[in-house]
Amino acid sequence: MRITFHGATRQVTGSAHLLEIGSSRILLDCGLFDSDRIDPASQNRHLPFDPESLDAVVVSHAHNDHIGRLPFLVKQGYKGNLYVTPATGDITSVMLRDSARIQREDVRLAHIRHPHIEAPEPLFELYDVEWMIERLARVPYGEPREIAPGVMLTYHNAGHILGSAIVQIDFEENGRPRRFVFTGDLGRRNTGLLPDPAIVKDVDILVSESTYGDKELDPYEKLLKQLHAIVARAIRLQGKVVIPAFSLGRTQRMVYCLQELYATHKLRPIPIFVDSPLANRLTDIHRDYPDAYTPEARALMDKDPMYFGSKYVEYCQTFEDSRRLNYQRGPLIIISSSGMCEAGRIRHHLRHIVSDPDNAIVIVSYQAEDTLGRKLADGVERVQILDHWYDLNAAVYVLDGFSGHADRNDLAWWYEQTGGNIEHGFLVHGEPGPMDALVPVMQRFVKNPVRTPDLHESFEV
Repeated sequence: MRITFHGATRQVTGSAHLLEIGSSRILLDCGLFDSDRIDPASQNRHLPFDPESLDAVVVSHAHNDHIGRLPFLVKQGYKGNLYVTPATGDITSVMLRDSARIQREDVRLAHIRHPHIEAPEPLFELYDVEWMIERLARVPYGEPREIAPGVMLTYHNAGHILGSAIVQIDFEENGRPRRFVFTGDLGRRNTGLLPDPAIVKDVDILVSESTYGDKELDPYEKLLKQLHAIVARAIRLQGKVVIPAFSLGRTQRMVYCLQELYATHKLRPIPIFVDSPLANRLTDIHRDYPDAYTPEARALMDKDPMYFGSKYVEYCQTFEDSRRLNYQRGPLIIISSSGMCEAGRIRHHLRHIVSDPDNAIVIVSYQAEDTLGRKLADGVERVQILDHWYDLNAAVYVLDGFSGHADRNDLAWWYEQTGGNIEHGFLVHGEPGPMDALVPVMQRFVKNPVRTPDLHESFEV
């Protein structure tokens, strides 16, 4: 077997890994790199392999750094199936339609700003997304599916977001059975809403994420206590709490955590406003999969007329719904996207609350360097929002334990559960620091030296 790493190498975006098993060519994920999608020089526009030569594409989950180039792959000639879990299929359809819309708007704005320069084309159009959706092949957890001659795919629940999967691929080589496993993005343990990551035994080749390979994140109960204190402060000061959150996964998790605080921790309920059109559509999909959640989460959410909703939760539908929040008195909570504060409605809410010390900003996800979210998390004195400068007087709390990614201890636990007899191990989807810190942790369970591949590097295993 040969594996070539075409993305997420010593970085956290652009997941794409090519497996060559005999004569079969299988691509794991085809995600966006963190670069301008409409830039003609972007690496998102250059596939280092022939799409027509692929026999199958296996998708781990529906975050854009794992699915964001799938329509482009189909546009460039891929004609086979795109294997997904049922929930990932539904979410992918929504996420990539939204991506096509944003790219078209980016092209329009680029033409307005630079009318004398020919505007670039989007990476893909909406009709490319529709062609891609036709190729989605839904595979439930735990049901083996032959995706190439003698190559079997089995999905296991990764506990990262709804529909996320650990990818298991079984095949025979030189007369002996072999098992390849890709963790995708592995979830944390004991986080209330989603079940713990499933265990896979008898692994021969393992490719693992490493996002928080150098961190031990706070346990869920401690996070709830911290969030409780933040909301109690807002009640006392009649302030606002603004939570930047990704539309997929983090928004639904934060709504659930607040519902849990209200229901079981005796916190006085205050209004929760979810202000993201995309999050609204994705929450509807989350309601279609009640069996995806832990029994404890289902018992709590069953008390309300709909999952992720109650008399305290309002989903903003229009721009006017969003705008009026900026003039509504506290205490209240606003959950809005984008999660790194670089786009979307969150910036409008931040500029209205950032200079008032009675308000609070809660950072609950990874913040890339040079983003507004990272500057807020770092506690700078002044921030630029929508071309204006503001004093940062609001209280800023960083609760990165709410991340959907496994931390160092979670990853070590999962490696150990495999049986610890892994032949080859590779680390992807992490910045160099966390990745290098995780190498000795993984090495305890791997016979050969653990590798941290370079972009486009290949290995025979």
